[in-house]
Amino acid sequence: MTDLLPTFERVLPGHWWVLGAVLLMLEVAAPGIFFVWLALASFALGLVVFVLPLAVPIQLALFAVLSVVAVFLGKRYVGRLALGGQEGDRLNTGASRLVGRTVTVTAAIQNGTGRVRVGDSEWRATGPDTPEGAQVLIVSAEGTTLAVREISGTWV
Repeated sequence: MTDLLPTFERVLPGHWWVLGAVLLMLEVAAPGIFFVWLALASFALGLVVFVLPLAVPIQLALFAVLSVVAVFLGKRYVGRLALGGQEGDRLNTGASRLVGRTVTVTAAIQNGTGRVRVGDSEWRATGPDTPEGAQVLIVSAEGTTLAVREISGTWV
């Protein structure tokens, strides 16, 4: 009866490549970017086993290590891509994407509160007292309120 059960005395490079292909198919079917890193680890291990035949326990341990390294490096790489690029590339960052832009005060900032024009809309702004029409720099964002500071020499 025990002869019917499969034994895993040897895992060939092709097994790791097939696992990588299955993981890539899961990546396409599942949202997010996770299985692709495991697939890369699987493909890499397939190459290692092709060159240097290893015992199954060593292969499994190496797959675990390669998977952790691939996920870590992959998350760093994808995170860097999400933060870089053009302004339109930074999706779902809310008002923080406006930091560093120069805008015009539309309602004088008095007692620390006023309004500024950003594109075709107006935003609540906090900062030093500033007259209407002055140019200010957005230094931070909290919800729908922009913190601004004067740009030297912009108002009378």
